[in-house]
Amino acid sequence: MSKFISGIICLSAILFLSPTSVRAQVNGLHTDPRVFNDFSTSTFSISNSNTNPGNITIDDRNWVNDGAGGNGANRHDVRASTDLGATDASFSPLQGYQISTTITLTDGSNSPRKEVGIRFNSTNGGDGLFIINSDAGEIVAFGAGAPFHSFGNNGGSNGYLPGTPITLTERYDPPGTANATKGLMTYSVNYPTRGINSSFSGLFDNIEGTPAGNFTFGVYAQGGPSTSPTNDATDFITAQFQNVTISLVPEPASLGMIGLAGLLFARRRKMAV
Repeated sequence: MSKFISGIICLSAILFLSPTSVRAQVNGLHTDPRVFNDFSTSTFSISNSNTNPGNITIDDRNWVNDGAGGNGANRHDVRASTDLGATDASFSPLQGYQISTTITLTDGSNSPRKEVGIRFNSTNGGDGLFIINSDAGEIVAFGAGAPFHSFGNNGGSNGYLPGTPITLTERYDPPGTANATKGLMTYSVNYPTRGINSSFSGLFDNIEGTPAGNFTFGVYAQGGPSTSPTNDATDFITAQFQNVTISLVPEPASLGMIGLAGLLFARRRKMAV
């Protein structure tokens, strides 16, 4: 009996020592407005359910060149949170994730570019994007060492049409999963308007083989006026993100620890019998 109890204690200790990233859950969505703020007096709003799954609407319009930045763009993020939306969650490159959402982008003018999508923001090596945009109609992923892949564009007559829903899913598997030293990124698109329902997987090709440093991730919208840098009260961007669903992929080391705990528990139980 004592051996059986010690097995339970051993199992509990190993699980307690597992990395906190496995125990953590994405339980909220933190709003990060005006990451770029070239039009600081624009009329702007974010509706954020702060739930997982959740719904988000980002709307920005009435862009005025107020001298604060001029002819650039505004960008607004909503990122995964593990503290009920109080802050952005920061993850190790050894922590995998999956995020999926159905996006509808509408605007006043397709040019200049308005873009929306999924992104990770790494501390040391830039940002990885999986986006749609309004001018070229690109459905494309790139950046920060993550694999490049294009699912469509206007030049190929299979680009994104503003005003229509498209579902994007991004999954990151860290090193030790598909490859010993490199992380794997998988992008998936379901876009009935263009008949696109496909996926692409590729390894990171930067020196780190992963996002460079800790990272945050979530969704975003970015845009500026059609008559930039002058005033434009008619152009706008509205990005709707429906059914934003986020899960964390356990670290390989943590899976090994949990497996070891299960093995020890089974051995202890056998000995007790």
